[in-house]
Amino acid sequence: MFVFLMSKWGKAGLFLVLFLIAPGVCAATALEKEAELYFEEGKALNKQRLFNEAIIQFAQAIELNVNEHRYHRALQSTYMATRRGPQGVRYYKNLVQKHPNNAVVHYWLGRFYLSNKGLDKATQAFKKAIALAPNDEHAYISLGHISTRLGRLDEGLEAYLKADEMVPNIPVVQVGIGNIYFEKGEYKKAEKAYNIALEKDSAYFEARYNLGLIYEKRGDYGDAAEQWQLMLDEDPNESKAREKLAELYLRAKLYIDAVREYATLSLVKLDDPKVFMALGETQVLVAAELPDPDDRKILKKKAIESFTRVLELEPNNKKAREYLDQLKKIKIPGAEE
Repeated sequence: MFVFLMSKWGKAGLFLVLFLIAPGVCAATALEKEAELYFEEGKALNKQRLFNEAIIQFAQAIELNVNEHRYHRALQSTYMATRRGPQGVRYYKNLVQKHPNNAVVHYWLGRFYLSNKGLDKATQAFKKAIALAPNDEHAYISLGHISTRLGRLDEGLEAYLKADEMVPNIPVVQVGIGNIYFEKGEYKKAEKAYNIALEKDSAYFEARYNLGLIYEKRGDYGDAAEQWQLMLDEDPNESKAREKLAELYLRAKLYIDAVREYATLSLVKLDDPKVFMALGETQVLVAAELPDPDDRKILKKKAIESFTRVLELEPNNKKAREYLDQLKKIKIPGAEE
């Protein structure tokens, strides 16, 4: 039809074709713009903590443009922030009734099930979304997450690899792939995946932390320390990385560095007896190397405080009790009492 009109009437034919299709295009565009207005209004209401009103606006946006993931994400975040996950599940079950063949709706139903720990139902919803839209990576990514959580590593890896095939090098997908290879003991493949993720997002802490674990396993302690130090440079309160760094310093007999890291960690993990136990032990080791008796006395006092804290948290800790008894007996020659 288009070719015929162009050949017979030239520009007039083209104008006629555009005129014929324009009303539908304009209507779709108008609905999308209206949906975007509802979405923006919902975001504004969220900032004002008017969550009920925000939910209504996001639902209106979805009604007008059901395929826009941003609207579903905003609605889910608001439901979950207000601890109304089950209500969100009901909303999406009704939405599935209205749009039984819409992959996006099934996907977000799965996300709600996942947030409410309905893992089997979430799996079913993601598989339905994949069946309806086999070229959409979203459901594959979520299926990868949930399969990994359920210990179905091969199924999870297959889902992640399929998502990566569609949209290469998404950081969350690469980390998922890396985590599965890590669990399987295939550390070279895991390392490659983590490095790809970090190239895209250098602040992806899970990838950096696990990369440090791989380096540690193969004895590359300097490289492991570098990864964990980078995490601490980004976030000084990242306690997992600091604990691993402290362990490395202790293993390398860099006792002063270990004391510094454990002391900092003790300010964050106030109720962790293992941290205070390690701090006390490293303080004892540092004290043994100090030439100045007054400095040794200060470290002895700090070690006593550390082991005392261990016993406050774990009254039956025999090792801490033994350390404490020994320290109280030790007299430091030359130190002022």
